[in-house]
Order: sequence, then C-alpha cells, then structure tokens
Amino acid sequence: MMGLGKTGMFDNLNLHERVYLYLRDKIVHNSLKPGSRIDYDELMAELGVSRTPVRDALNRLQIDNLIEVRPRSGTFVSTPNKKAIEDLYNVRKPLESTAVQLAAPHLSDESYLALLEEAERAEVELKKGNPDVFFAHDRHFHRTLISHSDNSRLIAIMDSLEVQVKWFGIIMTKNLDRPYRAIEMHKSIVNAMRDNKIDEAKQLMELHIEEVKQDIMSDFPTE
Repeated sequence: MMGLGKTGMFDNLNLHERVYLYLRDKIVHNSLKPGSRIDYDELMAELGVSRTPVRDALNRLQIDNLIEVRPRSGTFVSTPNKKAIEDLYNVRKPLESTAVQLAAPHLSDESYLALLEEAERAEVELKKGNPDVFFAHDRHFHRTLISHSDNSRLIAIMDSLEVQVKWFGIIMTKNLDRPYRAIEMHKSIVNAMRDNKIDEAKQLMELHIEEVKQDIMSDFPTE
C-alpha cells in the first residue's frame, strides 16, 4: 500500500487529475483489463488517497467511455465493442481528412521530412519486435496534422477522441502487419501533401482510417 501525504504516490496538487491520468494510462495500456471490476477501497489503499479524488477521476473516465457503472453491480472497465469502434472511426475519418487539407499550407519541408524520418525509425523498431516506437510515431503523425490545421474546433473535437483512439489502436499489436501498413500509409499521405496533391492525400487519409477501423473491428466476434 502506498503511503499517505507527501510520501504517497500523489501529493495534493491537482490530486484528482493525477489519479485520473494514472487510471487512464492503466486502462489504455491494458493493465486494467476490459471488463475488470474497479474497487474504490482498493484504489484508495493503493494510491493513498481519499474517496473524493478517486470518485472525480472515475467520473471523468466515464465521460471518456473508458469505464461503465452498472446499477447494483459496480464500476467496471469498459469492454470495446464493434458499435463503439465503428462510431469513433466514422467520426474520425472526415475530421482527419479535413485536417490534411487545412494543415498542408502550414507544414514546412522540414516538418514533412521529420515525419518521414520518424516513420522510418518506427519501421526499424518494428522489425526488432518493438511496437512502442510505432505507437508514439502514430499518435505524433496524426497530432501533427491536427495541430497544424489551425482550426480550434477540429483540434478540440479530436482531443476529446484521443484517449479512445489510443486505446483501440493498441489492439493493433496483435498483428504487426497492421503497423507496417499504417506506416506505409503515413508515408504516402506525407508525400502527397508535400507534392501539393491534397485531394489524393485526403483520399489516402480516409482509406487509412477505414483500414484501421476494419482491422480493429475484425478482432471482435460477431455480437
């Protein structure tokens, strides 16, 4: 059990935020498995905090759709299903296609080159059996285009989807062929944008998101 106060896992500065980020990362990285029950008392003892920051953190995780509260049963880590995946990626596809068009005028040749070099490094690490660099590259690639869109509403919406996109994306580690295909798509999108072939880049992004959706959905049995 972690100690209380300054010697504990967390101090009192933004305590609920720290608890939220800790639990969110455990869920996203599957340390807390889908369908597992969350026990308030166990979390309070583990983290050395009171009930209030745990409750506030779990409320935020429920908004993120990472946990669910079942009446008379308790609080559980959400279990991804095909409908949730389909809904998320159907929203994500047009937003990221729009981000391609909006970001293109704001990205420099150096930025394009950096993205391509990052993709190459991710591919090298995948060949070593290390997918972590790919996941870092994947999120940085998409965040770079979104942040350079210079559209605050698009950025805010994509920020709200970020946690679930990352959570679902980690499922791709079941098959390392998928990250290889994703890297190739990233390179194609970057090259099309750099060559000012914006319509082609948008189509490639839409195809990329659709492929990711279908890949992840294929891991779930028919409901």
